[in-house]
Formats: sequence, structure tokens, C-alpha cells
Amino acid sequence: MTDRDKVYTKVKKTIKQMMKLDHQGQVVTLAMMISGIVMSRNAQLSAMSSEIPTETKEKSIEMRMRRWVKDDIDVEAVYMPFARQILEALSHLPLILVMDGSQAGRGCMVLMVGVLYRKRALPIAWLVYKGKKGHASAERHIQALKKVHPILPEESQVVLLGDAEYDTTEMITWVEKNTAWQYVLRTSPQIYVQTGENNQPIRDYPLEKGKVFCLKNVGFTQTRTVTLNVISWWASRYEEPIFLVTNIDNPYDVCRYYRRRFRIETFFSDQKSRGFYIHKSHLADPARLSRLLIAACLAYIWMLTQGLRVIAEGNSSLIDRTDRIDKSLFRLGLDWIKYALKQRLDFQPLFIFQPLEILIHVR
Repeated sequence: MTDRDKVYTKVKKTIKQMMKLDHQGQVVTLAMMISGIVMSRNAQLSAMSSEIPTETKEKSIEMRMRRWVKDDIDVEAVYMPFARQILEALSHLPLILVMDGSQAGRGCMVLMVGVLYRKRALPIAWLVYKGKKGHASAERHIQALKKVHPILPEESQVVLLGDAEYDTTEMITWVEKNTAWQYVLRTSPQIYVQTGENNQPIRDYPLEKGKVFCLKNVGFTQTRTVTLNVISWWASRYEEPIFLVTNIDNPYDVCRYYRRRFRIETFFSDQKSRGFYIHKSHLADPARLSRLLIAACLAYIWMLTQGLRVIAEGNSSLIDRTDRIDKSLFRLGLDWIKYALKQRLDFQPLFIFQPLEILIHVR
């Protein structure tokens, strides 16, 4: 049995056991796509199809995948059970949600909401639309958050992080009215805040390098639509200060949370240049690209969970340095599959996410 056979057979068996779609053939095609992404490390349909071990011609397999992303498959119905399971697995921790967008396919943007765990963001929900970075509306931001809100475990502490694209009064108002979440969002130094009779840009308040300056319960924007806290943070290693809006009282907690926002960028880099090259996909239709993301995100969950299992079982030295772990969870997962195939070791596709502390306990 070839490496392709092993991976595809195991993925197909696991996916068939885990999900039901309108037609069993749709499940088989999804298994093909996941296997193809992992084996080719490429989310282009032509590259994926070349890794599927069937007697059918590669072009026919590619057309089958193309029909799958074209079909009227409900992205949320397929993916949300996996997203819900991730959130439940992490519900013993504060759930740190991060929003960010990145280019993918041809002229499309992916607006992703992920939950942070060990320097990685696990994908929870997404929107795909035609456009460029920084051009998503507050309506789209809210739409993405509405996908996540119903599947969050009850009583979980939730903190939402985002850069300056997400500091709209519309989204902040939605969060305040509909959730008990805390939030930390970057904002522009030109934004006006109101303190008493004063109404001036945030940048006009005094701030020294290496210091944190906090304004509590101020009006946000000139219309004072929202009342919140504003943090001016000029860390010693930064050339310029960062300005944050939040409903958290402790300014140092705010800064610590915001440092973690950048970890969602590792998700996009793993999906792109360090992993699956989804930005090179030729798909130009947002709905089709959104369906392709189902396969790419399931492959990503598998690689992260596999990486955690490598650490839990003490096998990292077999594919990384012996004195420390340099590779990311994603890279550990990818490299372990390659190592297991080369050494003829057994492995199982892992689409049920388990944090490291659970894996160690189970072991």
C-alpha cells in the first residue's frame, strides 16, 4: 500500500464515521480533498487531485472536487460541529477569540474568527467575500461574530481581540448589547474621545515611551456613541505607541491580551506560505472558496492535534531538536505524518481536537 493509499484510506474511514452529508459521495470527496491537501501541501484542486490513489484520471478527480465546492453545501452545517467541539475542549480556559482577514483565492478576502491555543489560532467561523484587506464593513464583522456566539459554551469567559479594522462603534455596540464578552481592539490615534467637556484625539493625551496611559469611561468618537476605556501603550520595543479600546479595567491585562492578537497571523501563514498555499487557489467565487476552507481547516485541525500528540507522547525529538522544541504545532504535525509514513508507523487522522493537558492525562 502506497503512502497515498494509507492517508486517503484512513481519512475516508474517519470522516465517514464522523459526518453525514446529503450524499455519501460528498463525504468521500471531502476525504479526498483533506488527503490531497495534506499530501500535496497545496490547496489548489489540481495539486490535491494528483495525490488521490484511484484508477480514475486525475482530471476527473479534480472535476469531482470542483463540483463539490460548486454544490450547494452548507458550510456551517458541515463545519460547526467541529468548531463547537474545539470550544468545548477549551472551555476550562478563557476563550480568546481573534478576528482578522487575509487574501485568498483570486480577489477574495477571508474574515476569520479563531480561538487561541498555544501560539496558534484554531478556526471557528469565517466569511469569504470579494474585496481587499481593510475593506470589510461592520455588518460583516457582526455577521462573523453571530456565527460564533451560539456555539460558545455557557459560562465561558470570552475575550475578543482585533486590530484597528474592527473598532467600529456598530460592532462594539453589538458586543455590548448581545454578549458578556470582554474585548480589546486597536484603534486609530486620530479617533476622538470625550472626557467631561474635552473632546480631542487620543494621540493628544500625554504619553512617555515605556509607559501605559489609561482613560476610563470615556466617550468613543465625537458622537459619544459608546462609553469604554482607552489605553495608550508605548512599549519600549515599539517605535510608536499603540492605542486600544476595551471594557477591561486593568490596563496591563489589556496589553497582555493584545500581545496575543498576532497569533492569528500564524493561522494564515500556515494556510498559505508555510503550509497549504490557499492564497494560490484559483477559485474566484467566495462561496466556492468558503467550501474549500472546510477541507483546509479540517486538515489544519488534524495537523495541530497531531503536533500536540507528538509532544504528549514524547516523540518530538524524532522530528525536531533533542534539547528543545523549535517547530510549531502545525509543523510537528505535518512532519510526523511524513515520518510515520517513512518509518511505516501507524497513525490516525485526528479531527477531534484535544488540548495538551488532556492528551497527557489520557496517556
